[in-house]
Amino acid sequence: MTRFVVIFLLCIGAAPFLPGLIESRLDASGRGYSASEVEDDDTGERTHRISLNRHGHYVADAYLNGRAVDMLVDTGATLTALPESVADDIGISLSPSDFKHAVGTANGTTYAARAVINGLRIGNIRLRNIDAMVLKDSSLSGPLLGMSVLNQLKRFDISSGTLVLVQ
Repeated sequence: MTRFVVIFLLCIGAAPFLPGLIESRLDASGRGYSASEVEDDDTGERTHRISLNRHGHYVADAYLNGRAVDMLVDTGATLTALPESVADDIGISLSPSDFKHAVGTANGTTYAARAVINGLRIGNIRLRNIDAMVLKDSSLSGPLLGMSVLNQLKRFDISSGTLVLVQ
């Protein structure tokens, strides 16, 4: 009887971790797509949908160089923009002398460093060698997914509160 109680307690302890383990295994095998991630067998297109959040913004759950990063989709940004701390987290190392490009932001003019994001994944959409700019944390509160990403897609459109990305 003690053996069954121990097994039961182990099962209860492991239960909260099972969904994450299953999701990671499916994602690693490339087979586990949610309803917002679809690959069309006829065309070979990869589609990902992003719903409008409660603040009226589209926020992508992205992976930059393998690290999870929430990015605000900004069609007004020519390049994808990262705060320096995020760039450092994803393996982009910069020196103070790299911040030499004057850029205009909503908060005025500041200086940015050019960078390349080696890999970006949003759902099942995967892109490589993304041109980006890195700004000091005081100049940019969060990462922006700009046109340097969106222009690499086959298309993107917005309808009924959903941003649809197609690769």
